[in-house]
Amino acid sequence: MKEIVDRYSGGSNIMVLVLDFETLDCEEAIATDITRSGCLLRDTSHTAKNKLIGLRLSGLDKMIKGKVQEILAEEVRVSFLFEDDTKREKRKEKRRTVSISASVLPGNGRGPVKCQIVDASLSGCRFFCKQLDELPDSIALRIPGMDLPVGGSIVWRANGYAGVKMNWQFSGKTEFMAAKTIRPPSLAGKVGANGSRKKTLAKQPNVIPAR
Repeated sequence: MKEIVDRYSGGSNIMVLVLDFETLDCEEAIATDITRSGCLLRDTSHTAKNKLIGLRLSGLDKMIKGKVQEILAEEVRVSFLFEDDTKREKRKEKRRTVSISASVLPGNGRGPVKCQIVDASLSGCRFFCKQLDELPDSIALRIPGMDLPVGGSIVWRANGYAGVKMNWQFSGKTEFMAAKTIRPPSLAGKVGANGSRKKTLAKQPNVIPAR
C-alpha cells in the first residue's frame, strides 16, 4: 500500500473501475489523493451520499468496497471499507430491476452460457437462462464492464430463473497495504452493464495511467 500511496500522492490521477452493486453497471473514473483510508473520485456518476460502490484499483486483484462520504464541487470523497474492519450490514438490501446480457461460466472446461440478469443487489442477483438445467450450483458470472469474472452460487431455480449469491472478492486491509505490483485494470469491452459505451482514458486530460 505504501508504494501505491507514494506513487500516486498529491495531484496524480489514475484510472479505476467503479462498480455499482445495485445495477452491476461498471464505469471508468479518475482517482486521486489515494490514502490508506480512501480517495477522491472524478468523472463518476455516483453522487449519492452513503452509496456503496466497488473499486478496482491498480495493483490489486480484488475490489475494494467503498462508501461515498462527501459530495464536492467536481469530485466525491470515498472512504474504503475493508472486510476485516467492518461488519456486513444486516438490513434488507434493495434490489434493482436491470436488464444485463451476461455469460455464465460453468467450469470443468465447458464454454460460457448466455443469460439475462433481471435484478441485482450487493449480495446477489437473479438471471434467466434457457440452459439453466445444465448449470452446476457453483458458477462464475462474466458481467459486461468487469475485467474479472465474479464467482457465485445458485441457491434456487424456477421456470428458467435462478437466484445467485454473489461471492464478491473484497480486499482486506492487510492485502491492500501490502500491494506492490502496479498495473491498470482493463475495462472489458469498454461497455457498461446497461449496454452504454463508457468514456476512455484518451479523453481525459492530465491522467497518468498506471504502469
